[in-house]
Amino acid sequence: MKVRPKRSPIKWPEGARIAITPCVAFETWPEDLGGPRTLQQENRRSFPANAVTKKNLAIITDREFGERVGIYRMLDVFEKEKIQTSFFPTGITVLNFPEIFKEIAAQGHEVGTETWIHDYSYMKKRDKEKSDLRKTVDAVSKVVGKPPVGYLSTGVAPSAATPEIIVELGYSYWMDPQHEETPYTLKVGRKELTVLSYFQDLNDYSSYQRAGRTPRDLLQMWKDCFDCLYEEGASDPKFMMWGNHPFVGGRPFRALLLREFIRYAKSHEKVWFATAGQIAQWYRENYHDAQVETWPNFAFAGRQGKISDLMSAK
Repeated sequence: MKVRPKRSPIKWPEGARIAITPCVAFETWPEDLGGPRTLQQENRRSFPANAVTKKNLAIITDREFGERVGIYRMLDVFEKEKIQTSFFPTGITVLNFPEIFKEIAAQGHEVGTETWIHDYSYMKKRDKEKSDLRKTVDAVSKVVGKPPVGYLSTGVAPSAATPEIIVELGYSYWMDPQHEETPYTLKVGRKELTVLSYFQDLNDYSSYQRAGRTPRDLLQMWKDCFDCLYEEGASDPKFMMWGNHPFVGGRPFRALLLREFIRYAKSHEKVWFATAGQIAQWYRENYHDAQVETWPNFAFAGRQGKISDLMSAK
């Protein structure tokens, strides 16, 4: 496999040393949530298959907290701290809560998307993945007044066909690849995407539900990540973007820490709080040709990867 040379540093607007996007993943879950055969990650065990009551109400209502309470608390934090960020909802969430998304847009936030509901693209055939995402694009266009341009796969787990599908449906940037801290241009057939890597390890859901970290553990991770990138940003500016879920990070003992981190970052000069779309646009307008790759652009077993590698169980 050809070794890629180290890329040249880029610059952010007004000499910022770091760009920060505390993304919000606002989701609705499928009907198998709380049941014994669900693919969803849950914060407690589902009922067993032989239970008389088949679905766990505590799991279902745990998720519902996001749309009843958590989303409003997060919006309040952003409004009081005077920052705009990017939301990545499922399409059915936009359709069911149009007034929330009108308020999100009115506050200057960006609305990108996941897919239609919190299921997984890697379980779908191409036509089903595309039709679900087309419904999502239509929902955002109807409610917000313009189509989404940013895409993040549910679970940060795309299918082998995802990049082709999203360019076909008009998206211009993609958040799933995990291998960079600056944007780059990805050619997908005759079209292209700007790639922005979403920091999955900093995600509140990953930290609390899977890794078992405390809120203070995660706050320290956010600060440590910021400190490292801010120091490097004196000569090599990068971005920091991660996910916050209203049903998780919208809890009072967690939302407090999101606010604390935002204030910590704001206490430093030359920090650019931006939507993911603004970062992607800045890169395209100023550095479009600085780093250009062609899909598929991943390494596999020490060699250049192929689409067929993603389809093989070997």
